Order: sequence, then C-alpha cells, then structure tokens
Amino acid sequence: MADLGLSSGAGATDAVRLREFWNERYATFALSESGWLGAGEVLNDRIYACKRQALARALGALGHTRDRAFSVLDAGCGQGHFARVFRDSYTRASYVGVDISERAVAHLRRTFEGVEFHAGDVCGWRDPSGRCFDVVQSFEVVHLILDDASMVKALASMAAAMSERGALLVTAPLPDTTVQPSSYLRYRSRSFWEQALARLQLTIAAEQPMYFWLPAGGPRNKYARYALARVGPSALYAIDRAALALGLSSPASYGPDCRTRLLTIRRA
Repeated sequence: MADLGLSSGAGATDAVRLREFWNERYATFALSESGWLGAGEVLNDRIYACKRQALARALGALGHTRDRAFSVLDAGCGQGHFARVFRDSYTRASYVGVDISERAVAHLRRTFEGVEFHAGDVCGWRDPSGRCFDVVQSFEVVHLILDDASMVKALASMAAAMSERGALLVTAPLPDTTVQPSSYLRYRSRSFWEQALARLQLTIAAEQPMYFWLPAGGPRNKYARYALARVGPSALYAIDRAALALGLSSPASYGPDCRTRLLTIRRA
C-alpha cells in the first residue's frame, strides 16, 4: 500500500489524463458514455436506477427526505444524471455540480437553467463562495483516479466541503487488496480507505451494496447468460434487485464493479 503521507508528482498528469478522457468520451452526453462502456443505453439506464435507489436510501437515513431543504455538492457530476434527480425529486434541495470535463460543464449549463455547475478537479476544488454542503456525493469517480496521493487529496477536498454535520456519499467496492484491472481503473483496498479516512478524521458510518450482477451483464454461465440476454436488461435488473433484497453477495468472479458499495462517511 502507498504511504498516505507522501505527495506524488503523478497527480498533475493524472488530472490531465482524466480531463482528456472525459472531454473525448462525451459525444451526445448519453448514459452509456458516462456509465459502463459497452453496456448500451438500456442496461446503463437500469444501472443508474440502482444508483438512484442507493442514493435515496442513504439520503433517507441521513434525514434528507424529498420535502426537506438541504444542500448537495455533486463531485464528478458528469452528464447531469443526478442534477435531474435532485431537480425532479428533491425540489427543495440546493444542488451544485462539479466536473473535470469543460465540455460536460458547458453542456450542463446549456441544459439546466438556473442550476450551478463548475469546471474543476475534485482533487483540489474549492467552492468560490466558501460554502459547505450537507451532502457531498461522488458516484463512480474516485476509482478513475490512478494516483493514490491524488485520490487522498480528492477525499480531503470533498471532506473540506462538508458542513459540520454533513456526510460524504462515495461509491467503492472495498476489495481486500488494491487492484488495477485496466489502464484507467484502480480499486483501493478497504485498509487503504480506512487509513486515508482516519487521517482526515473521518469514518465509514454505513455502507450498502448497490448491485448483484448488473455491471457484469448477468451470470457467467453461457447458457443462462444467453437465455437472459434474449429476455433483455429488465430481467437482469429484476433478478439483480431480488438477489440484493435477499442479501446475496456477488461472486468474486464477477469483478469489483458488482461489489460496489455506497459509503456514508461522517466525521469521526
């Protein structure tokens, strides 16, 4: 595991890589561009439904219901999925989005009238008005930061944006050991997270599984996969929700994406 106290010169390079990655990836700002590559629009829609459900549960546990006013910072707001969620379902919430892609932010400013968006790197972004937020959320973002020191800086930056009684909602699979399955993904171990959070005087107050097999596209068995593929993503989604409700754990062979959890992080 990396020494969490060390800085890294790789951070600036990582930021440039991420900015170029997202500026190039967005073409139509569809879910399939911000979600899982190759999954298609319909399956990504079902994956995002899982994210919305996890978010609603976490917000409810914090006392942030649809009829209450609270403030939200969306760190890595992408093409605006959660901007729509808060606009349509949490009408009293005040929402601010931040993303490293200038193209995405320009698109969001054209699309969402009266909603505040900023172009910036979550590893060091500070609100220009000095505000703190009741909820700072970051869905499927920090595992894209390859440099460990930069990832810790991202956590520190988000923690600095939390109000005194605020919470940080972040997705992570928390494997036993850190794994980097591709050139643009790095999943840190549970011990890495716990040490990084402890140094920031934060702790994981709650965690909830988000998927059973949906990011993997269904079962590994080729015959079952073929049969379900003929039925479509809705069947995969229904079984995924049922398995999660029964408390079933995703098999290790499905990879870390399927074991992603939504972490509720509070001050220690």
